[in-house]
Amino acid sequence: MVKVAGTFEKDNGIRLPVSDDFLLPFLSPTSPGSQYWEGPPPGAASDRQRGRILLQLHQVLDVLERSGVDLAGKSLLDIGTGNGMIPRLMLEFSALGKAVGVDPFLDGEHQSSWQPHDRDSLFRELADYIESESPGELDFNRYRHLTGFEHFTLRPGRIAYKRGGAKQFRFAQLGAHDLAQLNEPFDILYCKAIDHISDWDGIFRAARAASHDGSLFVIKHFSFFAYLGPHRYATTNIPWGHLLLSDAEYRRFATEFHGHRAKEMVEFYFSGLCYPRNTMHQLTDIARRNGFVLQASINEPMRHAHRIQGFLDLIPGFWDIVHDNHPSATEDEMLSGRYHFVFRRMA
Repeated sequence: MVKVAGTFEKDNGIRLPVSDDFLLPFLSPTSPGSQYWEGPPPGAASDRQRGRILLQLHQVLDVLERSGVDLAGKSLLDIGTGNGMIPRLMLEFSALGKAVGVDPFLDGEHQSSWQPHDRDSLFRELADYIESESPGELDFNRYRHLTGFEHFTLRPGRIAYKRGGAKQFRFAQLGAHDLAQLNEPFDILYCKAIDHISDWDGIFRAARAASHDGSLFVIKHFSFFAYLGPHRYATTNIPWGHLLLSDAEYRRFATEFHGHRAKEMVEFYFSGLCYPRNTMHQLTDIARRNGFVLQASINEPMRHAHRIQGFLDLIPGFWDIVHDNHPSATEDEMLSGRYHFVFRRMA
């Protein structure tokens, strides 16, 4: 039973229920002593962060294998690499030849960035963990206890590996629109954070400049239209509040219910996330216009989709409000957890 703490009145007089019960049970836990909207403090990675890395590594290798990709000698560009763990571990546990990771932010420089930590130490720890706990193959059951509250429902298959020797990894502090500055093409491009980047046309133009005919562009994406689409920093405690509120109403809501951090909340909502918002249909259309054709698509439902659907009945006229604000919104995207796409660059 949801305990409603208050209501928020829209500009047309409709009242929406407000309660932490709509939000807190669906957020992964933060560091002890911190608020849910705060980033982790400087220091070693938590078990949850380790589990996220292992899952991301496993998922991208699984998607590539299912797409029939032979990684032997191939080059990878990881766009929005964060701390660089994914490309470094891919080099270590696959036949990939070389990898470059780019990110405009260093650790601790953005609200969604990794906290300052020893990257080399974390890499060695994770690599040794994989080899000791899951020898010869990546097996989800060997690290599932670390993934905790991750909002996934599809588990990657077992991936055989031979731990490789020293291979080339390079980090460049570049944004997703500046890939031409690398002045080299890659066989595989990977991006897991386009939800934080505006101008998706610009991303695909940059991807074309950093690829060649036949290159693959692998995208892992958390849709804005999903239940927690604005991420922990800007999600409201109204069910799908980001779809029920106009931009002006969102600003007013932040002031009324999150006044102590309203400025930061609004700034992240409009500047830390892709704006204007794009649906997955629009994503594939933007890719096509820039010469990338969809080869594979997986919609991974949110783990708690069956629970959050019950909130729809609490808001009279729910779909009318959503479609007035976002005509392209669809129910399957709203109930999604993560999308996995593979695009192929055409001539």
